[in-house]
Amino acid sequence: MAQCPGCGKKIGLVFKINCSSCGVKYCTDCGDKFLAGTNVEKTTENGNTVLKNVPVMVAKCKNCLAKQEAGLVTAAEKANPFGFCPACGLEDVPTKYRLNQEYAVKFDFPNGDTFTPRMLSLEAYCPKCSKVYSRKYLWSSGKPYECSSDFDDPSWYNISQARLAESVGRIEDAALFYEKAGQLAKARELNKRSRSQVVQHVTVDVNKLLDFLRENSFTIPYKCPSCLATIRINGQRDATQFFTCEYCGTSLQAIDVQNLIGGLM
Repeated sequence: MAQCPGCGKKIGLVFKINCSSCGVKYCTDCGDKFLAGTNVEKTTENGNTVLKNVPVMVAKCKNCLAKQEAGLVTAAEKANPFGFCPACGLEDVPTKYRLNQEYAVKFDFPNGDTFTPRMLSLEAYCPKCSKVYSRKYLWSSGKPYECSSDFDDPSWYNISQARLAESVGRIEDAALFYEKAGQLAKARELNKRSRSQVVQHVTVDVNKLLDFLRENSFTIPYKCPSCLATIRINGQRDATQFFTCEYCGTSLQAIDVQNLIGGLM
């Protein structure tokens, strides 16, 4: 019996396969084959030459799959770092991602050809209750394969997008996503804040506030409600961006800032 160079187990020579990525041989316990694409081949049926759709499978070892998963997970977490689970209520924990190697996708072609090969899939799931909210199928190379099998749970998706919009000050967009997710109390709260900010920007005399800060050389620290950065409000600020956080772009509560400065006037 030979020894597998991938996992060290004793195997027969017939089970050795070369990984398409690194070229190292591995056994059936430390690697597998996944769909890389589809191809059209000529075949003979009843004496006639016909075209047949076939899957193109490539071998990948466990080590290469682990490296691929690390890269895919890192990119996914950067794209959507917000976590909220409508199933168990977990908040303020980043959504977790993993590479699943067990799913298969059915391919149906107009000429009647069909096959169901195994594909890689990137899953987004709750780290507390493990419910999967999104699954994206991938070719063996890691590139996405868009198909009807892909899904995103509407509640998870809408709340996630609401949190993202709220974090960058897009209050009206955040309220709309919360409403779609069924979080009506949160949607009402943000809509009320949005209307309040519109009124405040009309009534607050920014130039008067700036003149007061310049004449008295005052600098007032103010914590951004979104990114929690400390903003220095003084006479050096741009009048057109007076109520905007320079770190994340969130619109500040104008009435709060006005009252803060008004207490010193």
